[in-house]
Amino acid sequence: MHTTAGLAPAYNVQTAIDAEHALIVAQQVTTEGTEQRSLLPMAEAAKSALGDPPSLKVIADGGFSNGEQAEACETKGIVPHVPVNRAINNQGDGRMFDRSEFHYEETTNIFRCPAGQTLIRKQIQRDRKSVVYAATAHVCGACPLKARCTNSSQRFIQRHLHDRALQDMERPTTPQVMRLRRSTAEHPFATLKYCIFAHPRFLLRGLGGAQTEIGLAVIAYNLKRMINVLGRAALSRKLATI
Repeated sequence: MHTTAGLAPAYNVQTAIDAEHALIVAQQVTTEGTEQRSLLPMAEAAKSALGDPPSLKVIADGGFSNGEQAEACETKGIVPHVPVNRAINNQGDGRMFDRSEFHYEETTNIFRCPAGQTLIRKQIQRDRKSVVYAATAHVCGACPLKARCTNSSQRFIQRHLHDRALQDMERPTTPQVMRLRRSTAEHPFATLKYCIFAHPRFLLRGLGGAQTEIGLAVIAYNLKRMINVLGRAALSRKLATI
């Protein structure tokens, strides 16, 4: 992590929370700077912890937006609900046609622009995981809507290589679903930080030390949570049978 004093050790803590009882069913400490590669491993860990059900709905925030991982989740019976981070249309002064106004035709692999013209596939940008489509400069130059479309000779549109999976995981992210995520996921983090750790910093050094701290804290949190759900006597009886 970059600080005013220079580089400092930092870790990214991921948890998967059961929406019914607010139990932490999976956790992991990583050195990843973002969550973009965490959707699949955390979803798989949660599915395994829950007895590997045939299907599992997973809700996460936009930081977990990753089309490749969303597609992999689908093959494993995991249905992700994640808002997609889309690029902002920076054409002109903001009054030009947004990408959403270009309709993709999957059967023919082309885009239709607002004027009804065709944008065909031009190239793949594998480093950006996208496919570029464009109309010809001749067609764009003669289009009466060009002033509302692009300042260049032709309009280009990018489509993510896993766009279909991105759309599928974004479609069910209603405001109600995202409120459920906030109310389910944020409270355990606050409890871990300020009630169990009593401070927002790790004390042990190294990734292994941080993982040990989180593991112990999660055990403490889940025991407290199970006492609230079952009661002390019922929990004691269940633990005695393990």
